[in-house]
Amino acid sequence: MQPELIDVVFRSQKRRDLLLLLGEEPRTMEEIKVILDVSPTAILPQIKRLTDSDLVIQKNGSYELTDMGEQVFKKVRSLVDVLCLVEKDNYWMEHDLDGIPQYLLDRIGDIKDCNPIKADPSQIFEPNTELLDFFSSSRYLMVFSSFYRPEFLPLFLKLARLESDVSLIFTESVLEKFLHNYERKIRKFTTMDNTELSVCKDGVKIAELIVSDRGMMISLFDDQGRFYHEYLHCTEPQAISWAKELFDFYKSRALKVVSEKIIDSFICTSENETFVESQLVSFH
Repeated sequence: MQPELIDVVFRSQKRRDLLLLLGEEPRTMEEIKVILDVSPTAILPQIKRLTDSDLVIQKNGSYELTDMGEQVFKKVRSLVDVLCLVEKDNYWMEHDLDGIPQYLLDRIGDIKDCNPIKADPSQIFEPNTELLDFFSSSRYLMVFSSFYRPEFLPLFLKLARLESDVSLIFTESVLEKFLHNYERKIRKFTTMDNTELSVCKDGVKIAELIVSDRGMMISLFDDQGRFYHEYLHCTEPQAISWAKELFDFYKSRALKVVSEKIIDSFICTSENETFVESQLVSFH
């Protein structure tokens, strides 16, 4: 972007707001005045600056973006979304983002509307009933977890019995704990037509990811690898779509548990990691 164009877009809040507004759809002057809460004398000079820069054009009584304006809008919208994300909460500055692939980091503004959920210190080791209740009516559920959450197992089984699609990815150590304590239930889960269970190597930098038609939730480790029972939650379609892509990224690198034989092999070999090293795809 030329320096002059950068000045046009970013030196004025009114011009930036107008560009973002017209990026949604063409607007009349009356609509611009009402939505941006400005007077004609305040906004007309900004419109002229944008039209002189070939970013906006007037057509059929409305103002709309030119082809170049559309391209600038996409970049500005992405930047504004990221800035909103960072300014809203320090979570992203204080946690390790290495578990998120670059192409999703480039679009991290898609989840700008996430809200933090912090556990009550007095209930930190108790089931999070708020999350359980929220996801209990999901039509589909995708879960990646790198720490042991036995309180969620009844939710997975309940949704599976209700014929919701349930897809789980556990790290090897988490799956080992589930099989040690709930082997029968895990085996039952893998035999259902609407369920999937996959396992990946330990060391993933995502603590937990939950995605459903109702919303998404993500939790990360801090830069020291510690977890503080803090989550980010969002119900916006754009955030759900972003979270689905993150889940699919890990799913493509995990081993699907498709038979009793795989479970038996995992139980027999998990202690010396022969099974994991030979059959799981690396995350590098």
